[in-house]
Amino acid sequence: MVGVGIEKGMAPPDVVEFDRGHGRLEVREYWWVKADKDISWPDVRWYGKVRRERTLLYKGKRSIEEVMAIYGGGRGLNPSPKELSRWVRGHWEIENGVFWVLDVSYNEDRNNARKVGRPLHAIRCAAINVIRLQGFQYIPDGHRAASARPDRGLAWLYNC
Repeated sequence: MVGVGIEKGMAPPDVVEFDRGHGRLEVREYWWVKADKDISWPDVRWYGKVRRERTLLYKGKRSIEEVMAIYGGGRGLNPSPKELSRWVRGHWEIENGVFWVLDVSYNEDRNNARKVGRPLHAIRCAAINVIRLQGFQYIPDGHRAASARPDRGLAWLYNC
């Protein structure tokens, strides 16, 4: 990408974040460029590069990943590079909060039923929403509470 990057001689990153947890150290670097009129995509305001370097603390294994990001917001917002970086990071909260639960609690990645896959996915998402509405932070806790008293499940649906 022209004007954005970590290659030799390029500008330093606009935002740098450090995280340590879950047995790893992660450094995220963000480069952002304000889009000019020459971009052929309408409403694109910012584009950039994200570089993630993860080190597994117990193994010393290191990985580097680079991805591109585009912001094309309307509503008159003019975010700063720090806000854009926070939004990119926030995207993974959705991934971890919904799709990871579907993969782990419902083993959805192993579903081979192609014709009924979408309806089953919709039912699983509804079940997650019902369980969370009941105040359970962890889906397995909600499963256990519902299976301990089967009449609860229908009451939970009725109260939604």
